Amino acid sequence: MTNDELRRESIIKEVITIFIDVINFLDDDEKKRVNENTHIIKDFNVNGDDVTEVVMALEKHFSVKPAHEAWSKVNLMHEIADLIIKHLNETPARRK
Repeated sequence: MTNDELRRESIIKEVITIFIDVINFLDDDEKKRVNENTHIIKDFNVNGDDVTEVVMALEKHFSVKPAHEAWSKVNLMHEIADLIIKHLNETPARRK
């Protein structure tokens, strides 16, 4: 794996962990099913308020602030990770 692939894999794992921690209603079996292709809303019937909390937690954790329009275009965990990576690459000094 290249460094970029390793970085992406790591960020996907972080996104999944934050998602699970923030929504905080998945049982152990559901937590195991969350993967890079999980739809943030449809797969676990997550409501808009929970999505907002997840987005805020991700922005804080990664020190990024994509536009609302950008967030509205991503639904899958790997798409969220790719959006974060795009913004980290644009502003690498902001990374923790």
